[in-house]
Amino acid sequence: MTATRPLRTPPPARPARTGLLPWGLSAPLVVLLAVLFIWPVLLLMGLSFGEDGFTLEHYRRLLEVPLYRRVLGNTFLIAAMVTVLCVAFSYPVAYLLATVGERTRKILFVMVLLPFWTSALVRTAAWIVILQRNGILNSVLQSSGLTDDPIAFVYNLSGVLIGMTHVLMPFVVLPLYAAFRAIDASLVLAAQSLGASALSVARRVILPLTAPGVIAGATIVFMNAIGYYITPALMGGPGQTLISMLITQNINVDLNWGLAAALSVVLLVSTLVIFAAFQRAFGLDRLFAGGGGRGAAQPFGLQGRRSGGGWIAAAVGLVVLALLVAPIVLVFPMAASNSPYLQFPPPSYSLRWFANFFDDPKWIRSIWNSLKAASVAVPLSVAIGTAAAIGTSRLPARLRPWMETIFVLPMVVPVILLGVGLYYMLSPLGVLGSPYTLGLAQTALCAPYVFITVRAALKGFDPSLELAAMNLGAGWGTMFRRIMLPAIAPGIAAGAIFAFIQSFDDVVLALFLTNVRSRTLPRAMYEGVAHEIDPTINAASALIILFTILVLALNLIFTRRTRNA
Repeated sequence: MTATRPLRTPPPARPARTGLLPWGLSAPLVVLLAVLFIWPVLLLMGLSFGEDGFTLEHYRRLLEVPLYRRVLGNTFLIAAMVTVLCVAFSYPVAYLLATVGERTRKILFVMVLLPFWTSALVRTAAWIVILQRNGILNSVLQSSGLTDDPIAFVYNLSGVLIGMTHVLMPFVVLPLYAAFRAIDASLVLAAQSLGASALSVARRVILPLTAPGVIAGATIVFMNAIGYYITPALMGGPGQTLISMLITQNINVDLNWGLAAALSVVLLVSTLVIFAAFQRAFGLDRLFAGGGGRGAAQPFGLQGRRSGGGWIAAAVGLVVLALLVAPIVLVFPMAASNSPYLQFPPPSYSLRWFANFFDDPKWIRSIWNSLKAASVAVPLSVAIGTAAAIGTSRLPARLRPWMETIFVLPMVVPVILLGVGLYYMLSPLGVLGSPYTLGLAQTALCAPYVFITVRAALKGFDPSLELAAMNLGAGWGTMFRRIMLPAIAPGIAAGAIFAFIQSFDDVVLALFLTNVRSRTLPRAMYEGVAHEIDPTINAASALIILFTILVLALNLIFTRRTRNA
């Protein structure tokens, strides 16, 4: 009898979670951020302690000079006021979204997301048109007899609060809505059955359960607000000077780089302290995913008819949504006005300002410069952001949060710091003034958005598909091309959309890294709004809004087709 040796079954392949592959996939984004983000910021920090030798003189001036102390106080006070306003206005909107039918919710979500995706510069310019002395709001008030003289709504504190709240409020609405949907409606029904009034239910049930969503949104808003530049610079007055504006003034006017660097360090440390405190208390996922937590067995909004207070909250939510959309909608009739002045309603309509936009070489050149910058930023961001997301998902669990933190830092640190740092680093190299240099710098801002969206897509990817492909002899590259890539394609497409809009909407980096010949469309619009609002800017704003809607529609169509395939 011949003995036969049993066949050995090879062990099943496992997704590569250790070894060099995860590090190799993550390395390009690490290198990019080290060169174009971390190093410029470190240069600023070093500059704040003196160029010729160590000194604390710049920090001493921040404490001793009343102007700097006042600006520091203004920055945190205005950021706190904007955060409170965003939370207050977001509650009725989130409640409304959580308590309507599915079809109505989709329409209302468009009203939230359209301003969220529309350029902040476009919205700021629209608010200036509405609020200025001869703007729409004053015209309505005077024509109705409510006021005799124009009211100063802009170029003061009210203008800054209105503009910044409008720009930043969606960051609270989205996580707060997720928190509402996570509330189990049975808790509300139980409280009502025990005799609790609507006010008691709101105070003792809804507010505590939605607190995580509020904290997540408020943290994002406050971190953005303390470093915000565009809206306060355009809609505020001398009394609303913020740290970011003082940094720019010390560079462009006073030529005091050391003091600008010290202000940058104060802004950086403040932001990182807030970010670290939130991450330690709640975790990084909560910051970007909202406060919803686990889904409820019976989602909020299915507990029955609204109370009287519920109807009031829903009505307030509709008014707030209308205010969110109003500046965007009003851009179109203003762009089609035939008047050389900003009048609403327009006395007559024509396409003269659109024709002026396409006939003026300044605007056409700025569009091409924006597209050139995006042609660098978007493909590079998609490639290295996707690779980093895949690589990070395969790192050991203890290392993954550290790598994720590094990758999302450009979304947290105020962009004014990156702009100043890159200007200081690149100026001696003679590479400024090129849209391609700008595009490379924008990659540091765009890649984290791709990383976040692809990481979210990977959480829905079934690892058994990867195991099956590799057990059948496919290499990792073949598996990625035929299995993983089709599965995460919607996430990559969404990341590309994020990257494109981030690049095309960038103003701050363009202000520091481009010149008159290489300025982008947002920079050209910013300069026009800062000096005198030419009606051509309304035409440019209308075109940007239409282009944004088109890009989002194409992304939605692509995502649906990919999911149905």
